[in-house]
Amino acid sequence: MKNRNNISAIIPVAGLSSRMKAFKPLLPLGKRSILETALNLFKQNGIADIIVVTGHRSVELENRITAMDATWIYNPDYHQGMFSSVLTGVRHLSNDCDAFFLLPADIPAIRTHTLREMLRAYQSGKEKIIYPVFDGLRGHPPLISTEFKEKIEHFNQGGGLRACLADFDTQAMDLKVCDRGIHMDADTREDYEAILKKSVGINVPEPCECICLLENSPMADDNIVGHCKKVAEISVKICAHLDHNPPLFDIHLIEAAALLHDIARKEPNHATKGAEILENMGFPDVAAIVLAHMDLKTTPDTPLNEKEIVYFADKLVVNDRLVLDFEKRFKEKQSRYKTNPGAVEAIGARLETACIIKEKLSRVLKKDLMEVLQ
Repeated sequence: MKNRNNISAIIPVAGLSSRMKAFKPLLPLGKRSILETALNLFKQNGIADIIVVTGHRSVELENRITAMDATWIYNPDYHQGMFSSVLTGVRHLSNDCDAFFLLPADIPAIRTHTLREMLRAYQSGKEKIIYPVFDGLRGHPPLISTEFKEKIEHFNQGGGLRACLADFDTQAMDLKVCDRGIHMDADTREDYEAILKKSVGINVPEPCECICLLENSPMADDNIVGHCKKVAEISVKICAHLDHNPPLFDIHLIEAAALLHDIARKEPNHATKGAEILENMGFPDVAAIVLAHMDLKTTPDTPLNEKEIVYFADKLVVNDRLVLDFEKRFKEKQSRYKTNPGAVEAIGARLETACIIKEKLSRVLKKDLMEVLQ
């Protein structure tokens, strides 16, 4: 297996930021700048050898880069474009480096789990280049073996690094990831605003990412995906009718948890297994709701919350159909299991919880819940 300790990262940050009309590396992204966010992405994955290639306004960056225990290298030819900065970084890789990530600093909204999956694929496989792929398109950062270092350094045709690496596609792997951030760069003000929005919700996957996770799961199938989509639809509909300013609940969190609640449906104890998967991916709030979607304890006095909305919506959906009379369905289920007292008790507890949530929703909605859902 390849040595993870010998993997580096190159972050070109030398450009003029002309389309943005602001110096992109220092634009804020939460509590950090864009550049600091990119640096932190690699540090969280144990990549210690990070080379930041500077150029335009280099002096403003040098102390910040040094403070984050990264190496900065000035590219005097930065006016010649991105590939000149790539070459500067590649030439300064250590002799014992086996492979390197390449990430322009203005693509910072990538999840740490994405890099973790790329490292795992590289270490366990024979491929020399790993490309992250979302929605059928390659994105950043590629992970490139230093076996190609000399060829990159001597490449003198047009098209930059992409054209250079195209000759080695037979030695490359496209790794499907459920991370739209691999395509999001801050070229314009609108792009930056989208990245800001993405970074705020980085711990909650977008609907398109949730569908990707479901379709990638070996523990789900088309029927399960259809069921999850319907539960999400009902959950969002309920939230949309909870007219309150500011909103009572995080509708994006609810939609994500509803879409992913059965991500491990084919496994025993699928709620626990699904929560474990999502926790490991960096989605702890989603995981907490998924963990509770089968068995949830509540009281009439407990404030209505996201877990209860997803739990209730799940009890209203059979396969991919809305079935409003959940009480009748639960009682029929109890009858089928009448020779199993434990099962009857568990079904009764779930029914009781669903009825309590129904009453709480009716009070908050100030209208008939079933009318809302129809």
